[in-house]
Amino acid sequence: MGSTVGHGEVVLGHGEVVLGHGEVVLGHGEVVLGHGEVVLGHGEVVLGHGEVVLGHGEVVLGHGEVVLLVLERVISYECCPGYEKLPGEKGCPAALPLVNIYNTLGMVGAATTKMYSERAQLREEIEGPGSFTFFAPSNEAWAALPNEILDALVSNVNIELLNALHYHMIVTVNCARLVKTDQHATNGIVHVVDRVITAVTNDVHTFIDTDDDLETLRTAVAAAGLTQMLESDGHYTVFAPTNEAFNKIPPEMLNRILGDPVALKDLLNYHILKNMQCAESITSGTPLETLQGTVLEVGCDGADMTLNGKAIIQKKDQLGTNGVIHYINELLIPDSEGVTMSGELKKLLKNHILKEQLSSRSLYHGQELETLGGIKLRVFVYRNSLCIENSCIAAHDKTGRFGSMFTVDKVLTPPMGTIMDVLKADNRFSLLVGAIQTAGMTELMNQAGPHTVFAPTNDAFSALPKADLNKLMGNPQELASLLKYHMAKEILVSGGVGSHTRLKPLQGEKLELNMKNQTVYVNKVPVVEADLMATNGVVHAVGAIITPLPPKVDREQADAPISSMRTDSRIAVKNDDLFQKVRKSLSSRTMTRVQ
Repeated sequence: MGSTVGHGEVVLGHGEVVLGHGEVVLGHGEVVLGHGEVVLGHGEVVLGHGEVVLGHGEVVLGHGEVVLLVLERVISYECCPGYEKLPGEKGCPAALPLVNIYNTLGMVGAATTKMYSERAQLREEIEGPGSFTFFAPSNEAWAALPNEILDALVSNVNIELLNALHYHMIVTVNCARLVKTDQHATNGIVHVVDRVITAVTNDVHTFIDTDDDLETLRTAVAAAGLTQMLESDGHYTVFAPTNEAFNKIPPEMLNRILGDPVALKDLLNYHILKNMQCAESITSGTPLETLQGTVLEVGCDGADMTLNGKAIIQKKDQLGTNGVIHYINELLIPDSEGVTMSGELKKLLKNHILKEQLSSRSLYHGQELETLGGIKLRVFVYRNSLCIENSCIAAHDKTGRFGSMFTVDKVLTPPMGTIMDVLKADNRFSLLVGAIQTAGMTELMNQAGPHTVFAPTNDAFSALPKADLNKLMGNPQELASLLKYHMAKEILVSGGVGSHTRLKPLQGEKLELNMKNQTVYVNKVPVVEADLMATNGVVHAVGAIITPLPPKVDREQADAPISSMRTDSRIAVKNDDLFQKVRKSLSSRTMTRVQ
């Protein structure tokens, strides 16, 4: 007799079980399904017509035939973020240009973080210039967060983000530090400061003129002709030597200094900064430029402010209408002794010295750095290099007490004029300048940029058959297409070129760049001189007209007669007869020369 189990199952006399849907579990683990199929204990299936499907995918038919089911596994690979495949190449050798943090979030599996960044009004910060480290939660990390925590974060995200952005920021008013801000009341807002703010009525010179402790300084200021400047509008910081400071100088030396207006003015200007610096707003170790042209390092030693490493400040933050005075008990002596050098060499060296102390970690793409020579240098960040104008950092920083040193791989050449100015100033590009004017691209070459131009020299144009060159110069539209294939809308200096670098021109397919034996090649055309820096980009001189590369399968036949090569139907540069004629006239010579 059988017995009925709780949910409609029936246990038969020999241990079989009839399930609610008609399946039968036999005593040895076999299962008879509702349509007559039998699942055996080891995973084999006996179908209703006698076929047997074994555990590894074989099918035994009723007459003993065996059919093997071959299951083909397909494995696909994706490139890592920042890289892409090249036709005919293994892996993902091509490095894509870097993008800002906001766009990078979507590329690295952090789309949710990207969404919340925009919601928190952080997008402008992480799209713009800066040097950030972003610990971005993955999409899975957000999904794993309990709903109540996520709801709390999202509902308060703007407030929390605002607090985070202002954390560690110091704000001052009349040199008093704000220690608690935005305390709302029914009739206004309260900011808590760390000292009593008094009315400011006197200028900086009045302080010097009325304080007996600054009597010698008062005489020196008058003798140096600085009275009018310190009475006029401005934002000066004066490190005022007291009488005690002057008394530390031997009398004969002091009299000699006071009797030489030029030396005295130079000395006093070394005690005056170009802008106003309250004690609370100074970052320790920051070099600050003086009116004399050199820098002072302002720091701290415990609770004391220091100048060039010495705790000589007696009284600080004496506020005037045109600046602030800090009293010091020791005279600051500028180090003006140096070697004699030409004006050009001095100018060159000044443009290798920045006005502030930085580390390479604080540099970011597009940043501008001001030199002692008054020139602004641009920072370019590439996947494997960090460059300042044409020169790339070649070793780790060396940081000292008063500054940092970057070891660079070549002499810096600051930009001088626009791309068009650079081309006009070099006789090698006279034919190119004429071509640009004919094509109506002069304005483009003078625009703000950024641009990279691979500039064919006169020799490159002269290598064309004369008839083809004349015909090309007589066709402005076709000429513009050719020139735009030599131009990209970003700045790429030679130090940013890797083994497989690709650059999108203004018209046409991507250019392929690589470095070989310290020479840059563009579509296998060598760059004869790299990194002619312009204010709106960079110019690289090339010795041949650059043409699109053939497909990978045809490149192996580059040494074959040109008639055997087929025109690439994918060429995006304007594909009319004239351009192809120019291409064919150059391809065999250009490619065989650089093999």
